[in-house]
Amino acid sequence: MKRSAVTSMALAIVIVLVLGCNQEPAPLADSPENRAEEAQLLAGLEAAAGGYERMLDDGAELAASATTQALVLELGREPTDEEASAVQAIMRSALAEVLTEEAWLEGVSGVYAAHLTAAELADTRAFYASDAGQRILHVAPMIDNDVEAALGSLFDAHEDQLAELIDGALAERFPELAQEDSDG
Repeated sequence: MKRSAVTSMALAIVIVLVLGCNQEPAPLADSPENRAEEAQLLAGLEAAAGGYERMLDDGAELAASATTQALVLELGREPTDEEASAVQAIMRSALAEVLTEEAWLEGVSGVYAAHLTAAELADTRAFYASDAGQRILHVAPMIDNDVEAALGSLFDAHEDQLAELIDGALAERFPELAQEDSDG
């Protein structure tokens, strides 16, 4: 039985395709360009999941807390809830003005590129692009809050023991502290 040229060519193409599908892709070269590109894509996923907006909210909350404490001294009274909310809105607006999303993306991607190889960034990006990765990106703030609450409860439950351990270690390291306590 003789094969036609078309059949032989088709068979060759199928063999090349099968072999090609079974090969691993070429590893991503760890060049500064590849790191930068992969890091930008990863930071983009984080921004799309709300990372930039959460940073603005968290930053505004911290700045507003410190500013509100300073206002107590300046005003001679506690700001009202409405005033405290206004301070937080002012802080968020100022942060967004100075730290644009583009600047945030550049900063975040620069840090990622400095610490991870191009292949690690590509693997991380592939994970965060998956359903499980997207879920983690979206629930991470809730997980952080729950962990903070759980650890806060743990510290509260052991506050006396923790204070005793710290006071004892500080008194041992700084004997003059123990003398001050006994003097006065």
